[in-house]
Amino acid sequence: MAYEVSVFLENKITHFELITRVLKEEGINIRSITLNNIAHGWGTLNMLVDQPEKAYKLLTEKGNSATLREIIALEMKDEAGGLDELLLKLAKSGVHFDNAYSRLIAEKQIAILILEVSDVLEAKERLEKNQITILDDSLVYGK
Repeated sequence: MAYEVSVFLENKITHFELITRVLKEEGINIRSITLNNIAHGWGTLNMLVDQPEKAYKLLTEKGNSATLREIIALEMKDEAGGLDELLLKLAKSGVHFDNAYSRLIAEKQIAILILEVSDVLEAKERLEKNQITILDDSLVYGK
């Protein structure tokens, strides 16, 4: 199963850059990010990185408020309507998600939809029951 690293940070470029510097110095590749403003100048940075456990450990050791969260990664067609097709399958399976973002893997000509769900085990069961394949970690992280 794949994981994302989330960091609670002040919405200042200097704080964001401190996070990216820690990862760069350790050779951790950021594959996809989302940055959400929460309130009063603070936000959440969600990152899909190629070494999530190591990134989480390093960031927390540096005093950052970080979490490691299990995610679900699904393949979608990298063409017009690819996301719509996948969302129809998700709706039929009854999988509800809290947050979503994507990642394109150009060399393999696929797109990945990353889902944050409240109950990963239930979502997995529903996906399997509806023949929706969860992607292998090595593909998600781009290794």
